[in-house]
Amino acid sequence: MDNLRFRARLRWDGESGGEVSTGRFRGLKLDMPIKFGGKGRYICPDELFLSSVAGCLLTTFLYFRKRFDVHLKGFEISINGTLHARSDGYKMSEIKATIFAKTKKNDEVGVRRCIKLAEEYCHITRTLEKTVPIKFIERIKVVK
Repeated sequence: MDNLRFRARLRWDGESGGEVSTGRFRGLKLDMPIKFGGKGRYICPDELFLSSVAGCLLTTFLYFRKRFDVHLKGFEISINGTLHARSDGYKMSEIKATIFAKTKKNDEVGVRRCIKLAEEYCHITRTLEKTVPIKFIERIKVVK
């Protein structure tokens, strides 16, 4: 298996945020939350961090879904993180990812299997697991 490299560049916007470029993609704007003295104009790094965790879970799930030919009617991840104030500064103290899936009865077992595999193989949650507790909650709805 080949190693992959990812890059990003962040340029300060002269105010309380900046713009991310990754080579192929440009225009993702970040800002500090108002609570921390920013203008709150755009997504904050903590929201982007949680979005990255959810995105990794999604793409890992989709990889296994395709591999095992599992069909879906809908899929969503709701993710929450708690930023804990400590005497030595802030730290993300927990992450909770609730995974919602809609599927037909004959694909329910496959969907559950793909969710478990996504939880196990998502490289971002695997990287974080020893530093931030991550709780996964599954919600499967069987539809006709």
